[in-house]
Amino acid sequence: MKILLFIVLFWSGIHFIPDVWVASFVKAHIPISGDGEEAMDSFDMHIIVIKTTLCAVGAYLLMKLLFWLHHRPNK
Repeated sequence: MKILLFIVLFWSGIHFIPDVWVASFVKAHIPISGDGEEAMDSFDMHIIVIKTTLCAVGAYLLMKLLFWLHHRPNK
Protein backbone atom coordinates (compact mmCIF):
# COMPACT_ATOMS: atom_id res chain seq x y z
CA MET A 1 0.00 0.00 0.00
CA LYS A 2 2.83 2.40 0.84
CA ILE A 3 4.50 1.80 -2.51
CA LEU A 4 1.27 2.48 -4.39
CA LEU A 5 0.69 5.69 -2.43
CA PHE A 6 4.27 6.81 -3.11
CA ILE A 7 3.83 6.15 -6.85
CA VAL A 8 0.54 8.08 -6.92
CA LEU A 9 2.07 11.06 -5.10
CA PHE A 10 5.15 10.98 -7.33
CA TRP A 11 3.13 10.73 -10.54
CA SER A 12 0.75 13.52 -9.56
CA GLY A 13 3.70 15.74 -8.66
CA ILE A 14 5.28 15.18 -12.07
CA HIS A 15 2.07 16.24 -13.80
CA PHE A 16 1.09 19.16 -11.58
CA ILE A 17 4.41 20.99 -11.11
CA PRO A 18 4.54 23.49 -13.99
CA ASP A 19 7.52 23.16 -16.32
CA VAL A 20 7.80 26.95 -16.42
CA TRP A 21 8.85 27.09 -12.74
CA VAL A 22 11.63 24.59 -13.25
CA ALA A 23 12.68 26.07 -16.61
CA SER A 24 13.02 29.55 -15.12
CA PHE A 25 15.17 28.12 -12.31
CA VAL A 26 17.40 26.31 -14.83
CA LYS A 27 17.74 29.43 -17.00
CA ALA A 28 18.65 31.58 -14.01
CA HIS A 29 21.04 29.28 -12.14
CA ILE A 30 22.45 26.53 -14.36
CA PRO A 31 24.64 27.36 -17.35
CA ILE A 32 23.77 25.31 -20.45
CA SER A 33 26.53 24.80 -22.99
CA GLY A 34 26.27 23.57 -26.55
CA ASP A 35 24.75 24.64 -29.83
CA GLY A 36 21.19 24.21 -31.05
CA GLU A 37 19.79 20.76 -30.54
CA GLU A 38 22.51 19.69 -28.10
CA ALA A 39 21.77 22.65 -25.81
CA MET A 40 18.02 22.03 -25.96
CA ASP A 41 18.52 18.35 -25.10
CA SER A 42 20.70 19.33 -22.15
CA PHE A 43 18.16 21.95 -21.04
CA ASP A 44 15.28 19.45 -21.25
CA MET A 45 17.27 16.81 -19.37
CA HIS A 46 18.02 19.28 -16.58
CA ILE A 47 14.31 20.07 -16.28
CA ILE A 48 13.37 16.37 -16.17
CA VAL A 49 16.00 15.53 -13.54
CA ILE A 50 15.10 18.48 -11.30
CA LYS A 51 11.37 17.79 -11.57
CA THR A 52 11.86 14.10 -10.83
CA THR A 53 14.03 14.85 -7.82
CA LEU A 54 11.55 17.38 -6.43
CA CYS A 55 8.66 14.96 -6.85
CA ALA A 56 10.51 12.04 -5.29
CA VAL A 57 11.55 14.10 -2.26
CA GLY A 58 8.07 15.59 -1.93
CA ALA A 59 6.37 12.19 -2.14
CA TYR A 60 8.80 10.76 0.43
CA LEU A 61 8.18 13.63 2.85
CA LEU A 62 4.41 13.32 2.44
CA MET A 63 4.65 9.60 3.13
CA LYS A 64 6.67 10.28 6.29
CA LEU A 65 4.14 12.92 7.38
CA LEU A 66 1.21 10.56 6.83
CA PHE A 67 3.01 7.80 8.73
CA TRP A 68 3.77 10.18 11.60
CA LEU A 69 0.16 11.43 11.73
CA HIS A 70 -1.14 7.87 11.73
CA HIS A 71 1.22 6.64 14.47
CA ARG A 72 1.52 9.71 16.70
CA PRO A 73 0.95 9.19 20.39
CA ASN A 74 -2.46 10.20 21.67
CA LYS A 75 -2.45 12.99 24.23
